[in-house]
Amino acid sequence: MEAQLHGQFQALADARLLPLMPEIVVLPRSHSQLQQHLMLAAEDMVPVVFLHGEGDAGSNPGMQSLCKSAADAYPGLYVACADVAKGLTSITTPLAEQVDEFATFVRNDPKLANGFHAVGLSQGGLVLRGYVETRNTPRVRRLISLCAPHGGVSACPSSAMYKMVCPLWRLAPYTARLAFTDYWKDADDKSTYLDRSRWLADVNNERDTKRDDYKQNMVQLERYVLIEATNDTTVAPHVSESHGFYAWGNSNKEVVPLRSSEGYKTDAIGLRTLDEAGKLKTLTYSGDHLAFAPDWWASVVLPHLGP
Repeated sequence: MEAQLHGQFQALADARLLPLMPEIVVLPRSHSQLQQHLMLAAEDMVPVVFLHGEGDAGSNPGMQSLCKSAADAYPGLYVACADVAKGLTSITTPLAEQVDEFATFVRNDPKLANGFHAVGLSQGGLVLRGYVETRNTPRVRRLISLCAPHGGVSACPSSAMYKMVCPLWRLAPYTARLAFTDYWKDADDKSTYLDRSRWLADVNNERDTKRDDYKQNMVQLERYVLIEATNDTTVAPHVSESHGFYAWGNSNKEVVPLRSSEGYKTDAIGLRTLDEAGKLKTLTYSGDHLAFAPDWWASVVLPHLGP
């Protein structure tokens, strides 16, 4: 079955049907604003690392445009557009291995040795959080997550990429060697999820035995920014992007938002601690998955990457 899944994804890749971040063109700042930023000492600016989503790559034009927008907004800022677990491998490689690859990437860059801000798109946001919880050397100082399914996903995405694959994947939703498997969560069957989840139940600290080191790494963040697309048709439910999810065993698909969730109330990974310290920011935009406007990106997201 895994060979069949891989073959179908390869066919989609060859047909150029894999999802890519659309190119974002951000208008340059005014001359006075540029002068103001040029006055900032380079050592006062924290490097930034971007990580693409599923099926994309840091070398693709859309991701390159996002990375360039940060460098243009803050002249002298060091920006790394991570090109790890890219293209087809981002779909067929389990997230634990992707976290390892990202850790190698940042540790091999001496400009990141003293820490960095991290921006993750979709699945990339999950990989970055996995890095923070399980590695975090060098340290992530601010984590900005766009449309990442932190609470899990309960439905196969309604996209052309998955129409061929989902029927096979559903035969082994918790064991197939696909990245998507690692954040699958069946809200109707909590016990099976906790027993068989390969990755998400661990990094969300949802099992009885808790990892305090995961929480301690998370609360070291200077800022954790969660961005949710309120019309998302890829991540179901879209509140997952803000650590929410459906209520367990609720056939009516009642949504449990972040601050009502068990994970927040028990502070399993430090979300309540971050929130009470004013370090947790929850933002939304009205649009589909990663379909945000350039002016929104420039005015809402880029300021989180500056001094």
